[in-house]
Amino acid sequence: MKTIKILLIVIIGYVQTFAQSKIYNITPIEIKKSYKEISPLAKYRYDSLSYEKAKNQTDYIYEKFNYKSDEFEVEGFSCRPKKVGKKKIPVIIYNRGGTGNIGRLSEEDLPDFYWLAKNGFAVYASNYRYVGELGAIDQSGGDDVNDVINLYKAIKENDNIDSDNIFMMGVSRGGQMTYQSLKKININAAAVVGGVADYKLQTEKRPIFITGWSDLEKEFNYKGLENILPDFKRNKEQYFYERSAVQWADKINTPTYILHSRQDGRVSVMGAIELAKQLESYNKEYKIKIYDKKSHSLPYPKFDSFQEIITWFKSHIK
Repeated sequence: MKTIKILLIVIIGYVQTFAQSKIYNITPIEIKKSYKEISPLAKYRYDSLSYEKAKNQTDYIYEKFNYKSDEFEVEGFSCRPKKVGKKKIPVIIYNRGGTGNIGRLSEEDLPDFYWLAKNGFAVYASNYRYVGELGAIDQSGGDDVNDVINLYKAIKENDNIDSDNIFMMGVSRGGQMTYQSLKKININAAAVVGGVADYKLQTEKRPIFITGWSDLEKEFNYKGLENILPDFKRNKEQYFYERSAVQWADKINTPTYILHSRQDGRVSVMGAIELAKQLESYNKEYKIKIYDKKSHSLPYPKFDSFQEIITWFKSHIK
């Protein structure tokens, strides 16, 4: 009887572990809005021709899905080739920017995913756990980093995925999430666009991430880290350290391409430059490109950033 109980516990444990690593509730979605209907931000990100091409293409499938991350059910989006056959597909994990519901993924992000995927990849992205009603308490690089790690694990369970060729791209806050993830997982290469590499510097330039804001529509307001993280005043330096790749560049063993604008008004380029210096001092494989044109996200219709990233990733395919 005792043997049966032990066996049952082992089986239950296996099932729970397996369930946490699976992608489920997979639902095909479409880009429904015309170019005229999309937001001003989306019109900055895409020109009409590239948007309509992504909207009307038929070779790739857009999907929404869920996966387990700790005790949370997290939403994600993907773009993958419709016809795969026996060939396994390399993957780009895309880490979004924003805080809480600001920057939350939607169908307006799918053209980005398409223009990455059409170069021979499948693209998967997480909305992270702190969205919806939890958006106001986003830890912005706390336990939500597990959402990237667990997406990585879930993707590797897919039979069509080439688990020997997984890459990661992060934009803004997603760049910070990328750096933090690289301490915990091994992937082929990473690319960071306008990413936060020095959180102390970021909050000196933009203290609202510490104090929060309440001047937007309710769903987009944010309490600020000082009102979210335990004993913030006492533990502040540790919280900054955990979110600052410049402090632990020696732990980054993934080839990393840093892309940033010298005139980025949202995330200072100085964090990117300092990280490059640190990576150089530890003899890490990296590349950095600084653009002299005002921008934060370096959208592909206006910059060569996407092609640079794809070329970088392809140079690291096994």
